[in-house]
Amino acid sequence: MQLQRAFTQNRKAELWMELVQTVSGLLLVGFLWTHMIFVASILLGAGAFNKLAHFMEQFYLLHLAVGFIILTVGAHLGAVLRRIPGRWQEQKTVWRHAKIIRHQDTWSWLFQAVTGSAMLLLIIIHVFVVVYAGIDAKLSAGRIHSWMLWFYLVFLVMAEYHASVGLYRALVKWGFVKRHSLKRVLTVVTICTILLGLASIWVFFSLGGSV
Repeated sequence: MQLQRAFTQNRKAELWMELVQTVSGLLLVGFLWTHMIFVASILLGAGAFNKLAHFMEQFYLLHLAVGFIILTVGAHLGAVLRRIPGRWQEQKTVWRHAKIIRHQDTWSWLFQAVTGSAMLLLIIIHVFVVVYAGIDAKLSAGRIHSWMLWFYLVFLVMAEYHASVGLYRALVKWGFVKRHSLKRVLTVVTICTILLGLASIWVFFSLGGSV
């Protein structure tokens, strides 16, 4: 009876962790796409970007966004870590099995784990820069002209890939959509968001010191 009760409790805990992982992941994907739209306002000109940045600062939306990121990323990380092997030998075993299986979804999960680990550091740097350096077209253009050009290029590709794979796995896991049709849709969405991000970065770069 005690063993059965413990097993039931573990199943309930596992279900809650799955829900936390899914909900936090969906919230982060939504935030990422919203953030992309905000950054893409530079395509309408420096004035539009600065007005939106001023609006966010005036109503403390930036502080709310930072708090949201910290809480949501923390919850997502806590839920995901239980799935990632912590020991080196276990990690080698996972990579060896992936090579044997040669399944696309298995490799996508592995690369998602790798990009997720790298993104944690990138997110911390990005949040620190935004909070302490501020947001406006001139500051952003200056950062793009520095070493952060490559930082944002890597961040853009990693974030969109991680979001696409995470959204795919979440929707397939809960049986919301068909696997193959979802892949095609998310591939198009990922390409479009990356192109939008690249266009925004190019505009910032072309602005240079003229803002």
